[in-house]
Amino acid sequence: MAASAPSLDAAHRILARAAYGARPGEAEALARGGLGPWLDRQLALPAEEPALAAQLAAIRLPIRYAAAEGRWPALEEERPLTRLAMSQSENYRFSPRQDRPVPPPEVDRGRVELMTATLLRKVAAEAQLRERLVEFWHDHFSVGSVAGGQVSVSLIDYDRRIRGQALGNFRALLEATATAPAMLYYLNNQSSRAGAPNENYARELLELHTLGRPAYFGAARSNRDVPRNAAGHPAGYVDADVWEAARAFTGWSVAAGQPVGPGWRLPDTGEFLFVEAWHDPYQKQVLGRQLDPFAGPMAHGRAVLDLLAGHPATARFVCAKLARWLVGATPQGSVPEPVLARAVAAFRQHAAAPDQIARVVRAVLAGPEIGDPALGRMRRPLDAVAAAMRAYGLPFAGPAVFGQMAAAGQLLFGWPSPDGQPLDATQYDGAGALRARWTMLLSLARTGLGHDDALLAQILARQPAGAVAAYLAQLALGPGGGPVAETVAAVWTGAGRNPRPGPGEVAELAGWVLTAPAFQWA
Repeated sequence: MAASAPSLDAAHRILARAAYGARPGEAEALARGGLGPWLDRQLALPAEEPALAAQLAAIRLPIRYAAAEGRWPALEEERPLTRLAMSQSENYRFSPRQDRPVPPPEVDRGRVELMTATLLRKVAAEAQLRERLVEFWHDHFSVGSVAGGQVSVSLIDYDRRIRGQALGNFRALLEATATAPAMLYYLNNQSSRAGAPNENYARELLELHTLGRPAYFGAARSNRDVPRNAAGHPAGYVDADVWEAARAFTGWSVAAGQPVGPGWRLPDTGEFLFVEAWHDPYQKQVLGRQLDPFAGPMAHGRAVLDLLAGHPATARFVCAKLARWLVGATPQGSVPEPVLARAVAAFRQHAAAPDQIARVVRAVLAGPEIGDPALGRMRRPLDAVAAAMRAYGLPFAGPAVFGQMAAAGQLLFGWPSPDGQPLDATQYDGAGALRARWTMLLSLARTGLGHDDALLAQILARQPAGAVAAYLAQLALGPGGGPVAETVAAVWTGAGRNPRPGPGEVAELAGWVLTAPAFQWA
C-alpha cells in the first residue's frame, strides 16, 4: 500500500480508518497521489489551524438557568465558546464547593463546549490523522465527567495536554496525563498521602495505560516469581508493584486551598502541585528496580513512569491498541502480527524521539493492512456522525446530536470506568443502540440536506431516484456503495415513492444510505 497508489475503494477505506471519512474528491486525490504523500502531509500539519479556530469562534451555544436566592441570578443567553480559551485555573473557578456555589449548567459548560469543539474538529480539521490520535488517547487515558464537577471543569486542560503530545512522545504524554488535574481527581490521586497511599491511579497506570492486563501476574507472590524478559527484568507486574507505585505518586496533587500544616494552605488554583509534605520519600521497589530514598521532588513518580514507558510489555500493549484503532481487526478479533511487529519496533527504537508516536503511526500504516477489506471495526457514534457530515457537506450539528450519540452508545467524555469508551461493536450493535443510531443519522441527513439552500439536494433534485441513490452512496461509501444504492433505489421504488425526488426527498434518500450496514463499518 505504501509503495503504490491504492485503488479508489482502498482509498475510501484508508480515509474511513485513518481519518473521519472522505470529503468529496479526497479519496480520488489519495488514489492518485498515493498513501505516502498523504501521510507525509498529515504528519507535517501544525496542531493549530486558523480556519478551524475561526469556525469555533463563530459558534454560539445557549445557556440558561433559574435564579437561586442568595446564590446566583437567573441567566439566559447565547454565548460563544469562552471556556475553551480559559486556563485550567480560570476553568477551575466553576468547580462547586460549599463556599463557592456554581449553577450546574456553568459547571458543565466547559464539557459542552469541548464536545462541540471535538465534533467540529473531527469534521473540519485538515489534520485528520491527528484528530484520530487525539480520540485514541482520550480513550486510552480515559477520565469521565460523571466523576464530578472537579473532573468536568478540568476537561479542557486535559484535552490540551493530550493534543500537545498526540503525535509526540509517549513518555511525555504519560507525565502530561499523570499531572493533569482531571486524572488526579478522577482516580483520587490528589488525596494520596504518605502512610495512606491511594492505589487507584497506580493500578490503572499499570493495567490500562502502560503494561496492560496481559502483563499482570496476580498469582505470583512477588516479582521474584514473575518470568523474566530478554533483558532479565520482570516481564510483568504483581500487586506489590501497584502498592509501591502508589507510594511513588504520593504528594502528586491539585492545589485547591487545602490545609497542609499550621498556618499553611495550598493556593486555590486547581492546578497540579507536588506537595513534598505529603510524599513518602523512603525506598521503594517497582518491577524489580530499587528507587533510592530521598531522591528529590517527584523523582520516584518520574522513575516509575520511565520504567513503564520503556518496558517491552508497554510497547506491545499500546501498539496493539493503536493498530486495532487505525486498521481494525480480523473477524476473530486479532490484529495482524506484521502490523504489530512494525509498530512495536518503531515504539522501542524511537523511545526518546519527540515524534515517537508519529513514527509508530507511520509504521502501522506502512503495510497493506490499512486498506484491507478483511479488517475493520464498527464506527462509533462520533465517527459515524463526522463521516456523514464530511461525505455530504452537512452544516455543523447542534448540541442535540450529543444526546442522540449518547443513546447510540457514546457520551463524549462520559464513559464512567477508566477502561475508556469501547471499540468493540457489542457496545453499539444492540437493538436499542442501532435504533438510536438510525434515528440520529436520518435526522442529520434530513436536517442538513432538507433546508432550502442545501446545494447537494438542489443539484440532485428531479433526477431519477436510482441515479440519486447511486451518487449519494458513492459519496458516502465509494465504489463499494453500488449494492447499497441498488437496495435503496429498489425499496424506494417498491414503496411507490417519487421516481424523481425533490430536495426534501433527496435528503431522505441520503439518510437511507447512512443507515445502511456498510456505512456502519470502516
